[in-house]
Amino acid sequence: MQALHTYRQAILAAFPEVSKRQLLESVSYGGDEFAAFVISHGMGPMWHARTELEAFSKSRLDAEALYAVQEKALREIDAALQGGGVDYAVIKGAANRLLLFENPAIRACHDIDILVCPAQRVDAAEALVRIGFVADIDVNNISRELVLTRHFVNVDLHWGILREGRLRADLSGDMVTRRRRSREVSLLSSEDAVFLLLVHPAFAKHLHSWGMGVHRAVDILKYVDGHSFDWQVVLQRLRESGVTTAAWTTLRWVQLLAEPHVPDRLQRMLADTRPGGVRARWLEFWLSNDLPARLARWRYARLVGFSAFLHDSPADVLRALTGRQNAFRRRGDDAARFSSLDVE
Repeated sequence: MQALHTYRQAILAAFPEVSKRQLLESVSYGGDEFAAFVISHGMGPMWHARTELEAFSKSRLDAEALYAVQEKALREIDAALQGGGVDYAVIKGAANRLLLFENPAIRACHDIDILVCPAQRVDAAEALVRIGFVADIDVNNISRELVLTRHFVNVDLHWGILREGRLRADLSGDMVTRRRRSREVSLLSSEDAVFLLLVHPAFAKHLHSWGMGVHRAVDILKYVDGHSFDWQVVLQRLRESGVTTAAWTTLRWVQLLAEPHVPDRLQRMLADTRPGGVRARWLEFWLSNDLPARLARWRYARLVGFSAFLHDSPADVLRALTGRQNAFRRRGDDAARFSSLDVE
């Protein structure tokens, strides 16, 4: 497919073995349309770092400017949360770039994602408001996250890593407990970071290329190929949570994008997580035809035809549906917990 070929070209800048000449040839062949695709999928700064082409210059300057502002804010956030007695961990892109990139600024990241224990969510929000952040309560997401903004910095405060019911048990508190100190902030353990890398894009992004961005696939490749973690621990947590299939689907999508530059370790992880034949073929059909992107406007079609199959059993699907309904019914009470905040 043409789309898959374009994704594979867009991710090439992540591989050191791909020469600058090859990258320049890809841009020359694809023209302005390809450059726009690269930028819109979060890869512009990486391409500029490798090619120095003017087409990617603005995306890199923007990413570096935002990184500088976010890093200053992150130090203040760390001090505010620690000073308020709130245990936390930086997660997702803001954490991955610190661990995986020699120059973190070339990993595009629009938000700072923070995970806290559910019991401390109000304390965490109040600590951020005290340093100038303003809360924006979205009742559709208030069961698990709250967005706070200060100038150009957005903080996504999470006390759940996915919608209620997606996992067999809420892991947020355990993840925060297992956090570690690195780069002068608190980060997830390596195993929890890998768990999140494999599960979150499948459910929250539907592996929709534009929503997920190619740069998130790069995070997974870098973690798998060059970062130390205990895969057997991750695998056990995936099985206990009923989301092994979701992890396989994410890995398969990354494999499709990265071919032929696929780490051996990723191949082994795929073998360990592969679902039954019919389910695997169905999900493969969705991925190979880029249906999560093509059906982006038909949300319920994706939920029924794709997301439901990411769970390991029918009972897991039912629990996810029940959790979604419970969160919807409870959204007024959840929002009321933050009545003390300065909100937009």
